[in-house]
Order: sequence, then C-alpha cells, then structure tokens
Amino acid sequence: MTTEEIAKKLCEHCRNHTEAQGLEELYAETAESIEAMSPEGQSPISKGRAAIQAKHDWWSEAMEVHSFDLEGPFVHDNQFAVVFDIDCTDKASGQRWHAKEVGLYVVSEGKIVKESFFMAPMG
Repeated sequence: MTTEEIAKKLCEHCRNHTEAQGLEELYAETAESIEAMSPEGQSPISKGRAAIQAKHDWWSEAMEVHSFDLEGPFVHDNQFAVVFDIDCTDKASGQRWHAKEVGLYVVSEGKIVKESFFMAPMG
C-alpha cells in the first residue's frame, strides 16, 4: 500500500471505531508511538504493536468519549498527519476535557513504523 492508501485506511478505522483492526493491518510489529502526554508513572513511548494496543486498551477503559472528529489525512512523501478533536471525561477523576491533537505518522515498507502526537497546551 502507498502512504496515501495507508493514511486513508487509518482515518477510516478511526472514524469507524475499528482502531484495533487498523493497528493489526497497518502497523509494523516494531512500530513506535510517542504521546504528547502520558498518565503519571507511565512512559509516553510505546514500543511494538502490542504495547500500542495496550495503550489503546487503557484509553478505552479510562476515558468516556463524548465526541470525536478528525481532519485529514494530510500526506507528504512517506509521512502523513491527522488532526484529532476529542471531548472526553476521565472516568476516575470525573474531569472533562477537550483537546485537539496532531498525529504525525511515518510509513516504511508499506507499514506505519512511527506515530508521534502533538497537543496544544491545556489550561
């Protein structure tokens, strides 16, 4: 698959809430994920597809999502970006927050090998 095809498929999985399928289909086994922020005591870096899936599982269990939208993908060479807009509540604290986040993805040999997330300061 080309970078554009991978980018469109990832966005489709996000819109359809089939991220686990997208992770299995589109990510390299050794992919790396770097979050803009992470829960206290946890690393913002997840190495390997299984670790990225565990991060997704944590999010699903810890957060109640009220709304979710995305813009993109924006493709350039072997990279693409997606803008995520999310309104959610932390189930443990009850704190509700709204965030925009940019995901930058790097593709090599037909698979996503790295994702990095950037978030505007909250507060």
